[in-house]
Amino acid sequence: MEILKLKAQLDAPHVADFLKLYSCEDDTVLLADWSGVLDASRARNGCPVMLDILRKHPYTKILNNNSKVTGHFPGALDWLVEVWFPGLYELGVRHFAWVYSYDFYTQIATDEVAKLSNTVEIQTFYQVSDARDWLLSLP
Repeated sequence: MEILKLKAQLDAPHVADFLKLYSCEDDTVLLADWSGVLDASRARNGCPVMLDILRKHPYTKILNNNSKVTGHFPGALDWLVEVWFPGLYELGVRHFAWVYSYDFYTQIATDEVAKLSNTVEIQTFYQVSDARDWLLSLP
């Protein structure tokens, strides 16, 4: 990701090749770089790893990049809204920039989660650069 100043890939031993986590922008932004088809199982495996990372490294901003996600299967939306986003908020995350997948149906699911979340502020983007700029404009 040339557009981001990546400091280091964070150690996330329980995550397979579908999620890579990076510390970037002077430790103010956690980058979650997802790829492939995301089903409920992958979401429920990857998201708790992000919570573990946040317990060790407090970030208030997350750039959630789904631009390499090729498909999405429903089944985790309620869990994301009711469990994961409140968990992020509890650990200090206040701003969540969500870069859309190019797959139309994943965009619909992303919009649904963003609409339902009442804890973390979620903004959606089509470009990683726009998501980054928004996060870095925040205090």
